[in-house]
Amino acid sequence: IVKKDQKNLAPLVRLGIPEALREKIWQKLANVEGKTEMLDMYKILITKETKCETVIQRDIHRTFPAHKCFKESGGSGQDSLFKVSKAYAVYDSEVGYCQGLSFIAASLLLHMPEEDAFCVLVALMYDYGLRDLYKQGFEVLYLRLYQLDRLIKDQLPKLHEHFAACGIETHMYASQWFLTLFTARFPLCFVFHVLDVFLLDGVPLLFQVAVTLLSICEADLRQLDFEGILKYFRVTLPKKCRSPSQARRVMKMACERKIKKLKQYEEEFQLKKQHKERLEKEAQIYENRFGEERRKLQAEIDDLQKKLIEANERAVEKERKHTGIIQDYKLIIQRLENDITNLNETLGNVMNIVSKCKNCVQKMENADRSVRLPAEVSRNSGLKTTQHSCSKQENEAPLGPLDPINIATQRIRELELELAQAKLAHVEAECRNQDLNHQLSATITEMHSNRNSWQPWLSKTLNSLQEKVTTRGSRDPVLPTFQSYTQHASAGASAAGSETNSPSSNQEFKAFSVGGSPKLPAKFPTV
Repeated sequence: IVKKDQKNLAPLVRLGIPEALREKIWQKLANVEGKTEMLDMYKILITKETKCETVIQRDIHRTFPAHKCFKESGGSGQDSLFKVSKAYAVYDSEVGYCQGLSFIAASLLLHMPEEDAFCVLVALMYDYGLRDLYKQGFEVLYLRLYQLDRLIKDQLPKLHEHFAACGIETHMYASQWFLTLFTARFPLCFVFHVLDVFLLDGVPLLFQVAVTLLSICEADLRQLDFEGILKYFRVTLPKKCRSPSQARRVMKMACERKIKKLKQYEEEFQLKKQHKERLEKEAQIYENRFGEERRKLQAEIDDLQKKLIEANERAVEKERKHTGIIQDYKLIIQRLENDITNLNETLGNVMNIVSKCKNCVQKMENADRSVRLPAEVSRNSGLKTTQHSCSKQENEAPLGPLDPINIATQRIRELELELAQAKLAHVEAECRNQDLNHQLSATITEMHSNRNSWQPWLSKTLNSLQEKVTTRGSRDPVLPTFQSYTQHASAGASAAGSETNSPSSNQEFKAFSVGGSPKLPAKFPTV
């Protein structure tokens, strides 16, 4: 029949080859009829060993497990499938065995003996370019997937937009279609019809069938999300070709679909590939040229970040220390305020006693007049005379309680000044820390945005930041501790005691006034 109707063979094959004629017509289309040398080679190949035997043995148990010819473990069907797969792995050492070949080999074994199935399998892999899809790197497979994506974009633009929005790429569903010739998941009636036409037309049929299936299911696919689409491809889509009539209808639509621009898409793919390779080469050249400088800059950034962290830790520690000192100062101030209150009460009592002494009143009036004299010697002499006269009175109260008031006043002023200095130093430290943070953040942001075009000035900027962080510790003022204030207070008290009898201390007493404390009157009433 094939010889007599050679011209009418193609239309008949596209309609589907009868089951009884598939063995002969597949061999005729694959051009393997009468090749006895391949049959003899097969007998030799199955006697050799290959490192793929474990993988093959594992895959044949998952190949058409529900079919009666292959469901029996260790049966004749699985044995023939193992031999054919092993023979091809030995024959094609470059490709060896890849997952998916067992489905093609099993489809052939359902129609012909294992020797003829091996011959047709070799023809499919070599003459129809199927082995190129399995080569290391899968470059040809990526090309076919790119061509399919461009066909979907041109012929099914809305579906392409939906796939892009959901993150669906062609390799997620079409890789298995191309590698197994649709034999892995689809019903056998559809698989055999695909093999009929593929042996006639070759690779273009794969694009026709893929686009046709997508066009039939476009409305359903556009209603699904990412997970729903993948599940639809696994479960629902193969059911569209469940019956022979459905399979013939799909194949009829596929054969009528025009597939154009495959060559143009291939050229686009090659241009993109060359552009990618050029970018990778330029990146490698850049890495070789500027990699060392980039690593140095990165090391400097890491060092600056480390120093910044350390500076922040020191600032926090100082703040904690200053907070403790401030709390201690508050306690001291509160205690001194209590002492001042007590001293004011004592001062009031002393003034009442002094105001009852006529001699003291007269001497105090003389002392007030002597204060107004411009000469310092006369003022000091008058004050000493007053103090000496008062000390000789037997019934007078001592002036000793006045000295602690002067000491307390002076100490309060010192504490207020030192507290202000501590707060000022703390604010300056926070300002410097914030300035360093801003500089480092700006530098890191600029480096990330211009990491492919770093310039020498960036290194200078980083060095400047590093110097700021390094010299920061030396510029920080050394703040006094609470112990130093305590020691200074005791020293000030002793020094103030030595100045009790001096005219200047008496002068400070006359002008001294703390909130709420009574002032000495200019004149005392006569008792």
